[in-house]
Amino acid sequence: MKLSSEFDYLRPYKTELVRVGPKGDCGYVIPQHVVSNTQSLYSIGISTNWEFEIEMSKLNPGLTIDAFDRTSGWQVFGYLALRDLIKGDPSVIERQALGVRLRSSFRYLSLSIRFRIFFIGRRRFQRRWVRGVKTNKGEVSFSQSLSGIHKIYPTMLKIDIEGGEYQFAEDLLVHLKNNHGLINCIIMELHDTQKMRAEFKKLVKGISEFLPIVHLHANNCAGVAADGLPEVIEITFAEATHRDGSRDFPVPLLDYPNDPEIPDIFFSFARTGAI
Repeated sequence: MKLSSEFDYLRPYKTELVRVGPKGDCGYVIPQHVVSNTQSLYSIGISTNWEFEIEMSKLNPGLTIDAFDRTSGWQVFGYLALRDLIKGDPSVIERQALGVRLRSSFRYLSLSIRFRIFFIGRRRFQRRWVRGVKTNKGEVSFSQSLSGIHKIYPTMLKIDIEGGEYQFAEDLLVHLKNNHGLINCIIMELHDTQKMRAEFKKLVKGISEFLPIVHLHANNCAGVAADGLPEVIEITFAEATHRDGSRDFPVPLLDYPNDPEIPDIFFSFARTGAI
């Protein structure tokens, strides 16, 4: 699908890119210079996969990490391991055999142990939702979550929270305006691009004023709008100076389908479009 010129605000800048994390969901494409320069990583959205954070820590041993996710944590995974061993997965209607329960229990137990080993010391984790406004003890406002985040910089922001990113979009733009010299990269997975088109456009253009887009990848787990824009799209914003980067996506050897069982989503920009 070739995107019309109305989407030229998404056209990326050119820079040397690398993939960090798995070849699939939870792996991200970022500039090579960001890998070595980043000193702190602010990460919202961990779930059951923190391979990106692990690889960033290996590539940058002094990296400080502040991560947030209400659905993660070694205690959460430990509870799920015990639950599945005794009762099985409650989302499955039919009775589960002992072998099935054991495999699921072992998976969560492994996650619990790995989580407990990794998130320690400079790698901090809070089991909270990040919201626009805090309403209960299980939440923290976006502004509060950023307290002290730039003590060591430059900082990378990674936000992958299944549509919740629009709740604090205004706060993010204000924070970026006031601290853009301390932030070298923002990775976001943006959802509902058709339903939330106005919010999506405002957020992307707002970030691009300070950090241009250097990479795009469509999440193939969602559809495509009638005008060709993927419903869920991963965007990397980072320091770059050269305009007119790659116009065809996905990029071979960098991008891989989020869901390996279905084809990736292909799109491109018009060759004559202006940035």
